[in-house]
Amino acid sequence: MLIGPFDLSNRAMLIAEIGNNHEGDPALAAELADAAIESGADAIKFQILDPVRLVNRSETARIEQLTRYRLAPDVLDRIAEKVRSQGRLFMASVFDCATLSAVGGGLDAIKIASGDLDFDPLLEVAAGTGKPIILSTGMATEVEIQRSVGVIALALPAGITLADQLAVLHCVSLYPTPPERANLAAISRLKAILPLTIGYSDHTLGLDAAMAAVALGARIVEKHFTLDKTRASFRDHALSAEPAEFAQLARFMHSFDAMMGDGRRDAVVWDAATRAVARRSAVAARDLAAGVELVAGDLDYVRPAGGTSPADARNLIGRTLRSAVTAHQRLTSEDVV
Repeated sequence: MLIGPFDLSNRAMLIAEIGNNHEGDPALAAELADAAIESGADAIKFQILDPVRLVNRSETARIEQLTRYRLAPDVLDRIAEKVRSQGRLFMASVFDCATLSAVGGGLDAIKIASGDLDFDPLLEVAAGTGKPIILSTGMATEVEIQRSVGVIALALPAGITLADQLAVLHCVSLYPTPPERANLAAISRLKAILPLTIGYSDHTLGLDAAMAAVALGARIVEKHFTLDKTRASFRDHALSAEPAEFAQLARFMHSFDAMMGDGRRDAVVWDAATRAVARRSAVAARDLAAGVELVAGDLDYVRPAGGTSPADARNLIGRTLRSAVTAHQRLTSEDVV
């Protein structure tokens, strides 16, 4: 799957989820994006929402908070331009159809939050943009996940396949998620039931779960990002990674595919030079005269390799020496009749 120029089959992607950690401050939002890029993020993700299209008008306190945290479109545009100028991707979670219709074309990928997995109109608008979609699956059963994937599949523009456009992230919507609730085996399960790119949206504290997810095959990892976990009581700061921690995750992910290799052991043996030193050759256990018929006790096996291997030494036993040999002289088929 491609997101912009980024080929997920070649390298796992690390998304820095800024979310609302900027708390509505444009300068802090820009600083967070810069710090995430410096820490190794492949993509920067914000949340773009219209409070009155997200929560009921009666939820006045919540609307007031969301309004305070809302970034103006021109602020997001400037951040997006700077992110892309540094070779990174700009993404956003978008929470209503009108907003998504307005901003979707300017995103490298559209994130659908776990809470909107059954918001079919939003799924259909996202699919219709032709942009890559990243779907989180917190709170959802397998049946619900497959139903949502089906909704997206039916709404795709002609010529775009589901595998080309959709990635599905395992997610547990607990903030923070206790390690024993991370259920990382779900990554393997999703890979088995969906022929799609599978990833992980992490809400645990620390890096262990995110690293384990990559080892289990997650091609996208989304991790919340902050400059200071203790900055405010706003819960997302506490479960986010600070720059040094995030950089550790980035180093791991960016070297992971190279460490994995292709799994084959027949075409190229990278440690062949070590093999020549570490493996053994059959040698004479002591001085032996010409005409001796070799028995097992006449042979010893020492490093380095270069003669008859211990695996082939049985072909020497029972045969007669052509000429005398000295102790630890390598024995080959040319030495026997």
